[in-house]
Amino acid sequence: MTDATTNAAPSRSLWQDAWRRLRANRAAVTSLIVLIVLGLAGIFGPMISPHPYGQIYQQYVRVPPSLEAYPRAEEIEPAIESLIRRARVEAVGAEVEGQTATVAVRSDQPIDTRITRYFERSDQFTNPQLELADDGMTGTLTVTVDRNYFLLGTDNLGRDMLSRILIGVRISLAIGLLASAMALVLGVAYGAISGYLGGRVDNVMMRIVDILYSLPFIFFVILLLVFFGRSLFIIFIAIGATEWLDMARIVRGQTLSLKRREFVQAAEAMGATRSGILRRHIIPNALGPVIVFVTLLVPKAILAESLLSFLGLGVQDPMTSLGLLISEGAQNMRGAPWLLFGPAATLTVILFALNFLGDGLRDSLDPKER
Repeated sequence: MTDATTNAAPSRSLWQDAWRRLRANRAAVTSLIVLIVLGLAGIFGPMISPHPYGQIYQQYVRVPPSLEAYPRAEEIEPAIESLIRRARVEAVGAEVEGQTATVAVRSDQPIDTRITRYFERSDQFTNPQLELADDGMTGTLTVTVDRNYFLLGTDNLGRDMLSRILIGVRISLAIGLLASAMALVLGVAYGAISGYLGGRVDNVMMRIVDILYSLPFIFFVILLLVFFGRSLFIIFIAIGATEWLDMARIVRGQTLSLKRREFVQAAEAMGATRSGILRRHIIPNALGPVIVFVTLLVPKAILAESLLSFLGLGVQDPMTSLGLLISEGAQNMRGAPWLLFGPAATLTVILFALNFLGDGLRDSLDPKER
C-alpha cells in the first residue's frame, strides 16, 4: 500500500496539463513562435532598420522590391548627368569605380561652386567635391554613390516599405493587445458580477449591454475622435470599449453554470464573501473559455483598427499600421502591387497564427480531453 502510493505519478493541475497538451499541438506552438517573432520584429525592427519609417527618398518613389542596391549600376551615370544638367553645366564623361563616381564638367561661363548643392540634396549621392581648373570653366566633380537597399520596395512617397511594415506590425499588435486587455478586464468583471448576483441586477446589467450593442461602432468611434482628438490611445479605448460586450456575455454564461456547483455552495456555506467567491472560485474556473476567446478577440481588434485606418479614422501619417498600409496599397495596386502584397501577407500571417493558437488553447483547456 505504501509502495503503491510512493510510486504513483505526481498529480498535475489543470494548467500544467493544458500546457503539456498545448506543447503537443504543433500548429499552436508554431503559431506562438511566429507571433513572438513578429512581436519582436515590431518592437526592435524599426530601431535597427537603416531607413526610418518616415524618411522620404525623392529619387526612389515606388521602386520595386530588389536584393540589389539602389541606384543600380546602369542608373548611376544617367543620374549624375541629370543633376549636372540641372546645374546648367555640361558633363564631359563619367567614371564609376566602386562607391566613387568622377565626372569631368565644363561650361561656357565660370562654374559656380554651389552646383554641389544639387548632389547634397540627392538621395543617391553624398560628399560632393568640385575641383576647378585655373580658367574656372572646367573641372572635376567627385561624389560618393550612396547605395540603399529596399528589400520590399518603396511606397508612393519614397518611404521604405520594410520599415513601414515593421512599425505597422508594432502598432497593430499593440492596439490589438491593449484593446483586448481592456475588454478582458471590463468583460470578466462585468459578466461575473452580473451572473453571480442574478435576478433583477442581472436583468438590468444585461439590458445595458443590449443597449450598448445597438450603438453603431463607427458612430461611437467618430464621437470619441471628435471630443478627444485623434490619437492611438483613443483608438484602443474605442475598440476596447465595444469589444468587452461579447466577453461579458461569455463570462456571465460561465458564471451562471459555476455558481450552482458544489464547491461554490460549500464556500457560501462556510461564510465566504461574494467578492471572495468571485475572485477565488468563479473567475479562475471561467478563465479557460475566456483565454480562448481572447485569442479570437485580438485579431478582431486588429481588423477593427484596420477598418478604421482604411476609412481614414485610425492611425495617421507619418505613423502607420497594417490597415493603413493595406489602404494605401489598394489605391496603388495596379502600378505597384508590392505596396499591397507585403502588408496584406503580414496581416494574414498574424490572423492565421492567432486563430491556430486559439484552436490549440481551446483543445488544451477542454476538461473533457484530460
